[in-house]
Amino acid sequence: MPFKVYRSSAGSGKTYTLVKEYLRIALGSTKPDSYRGILAVTFTNKAAEEMKLRVLSALQSMSQSSDENTSMAQTLLVEIGITEGELQSRSANVLKHMLHHYSD
Repeated sequence: MPFKVYRSSAGSGKTYTLVKEYLRIALGSTKPDSYRGILAVTFTNKAAEEMKLRVLSALQSMSQSSDENTSMAQTLLVEIGITEGELQSRSANVLKHMLHHYSD
């Protein structure tokens, strides 16, 4: 898989873009541990913590049945090409795996 580099200024949505790409790769596979092959680099510990929290929050949100999907969920449904039920299932599996192996 090729490397993708995103450059942008403060307040332009870098974290949203990185989280979306991270989730697109992680949820694009049926394997709940596929996220282990992803390297996301930030320049500060604060940014890394923000990314972790946003990834976990998005997975939590998408793993629960909801009448109202977030824009992130809608984008991922289109980009990955899966159903809402599959997104919910994959999100729950990835979230569970991440939490059980969080120290890794």
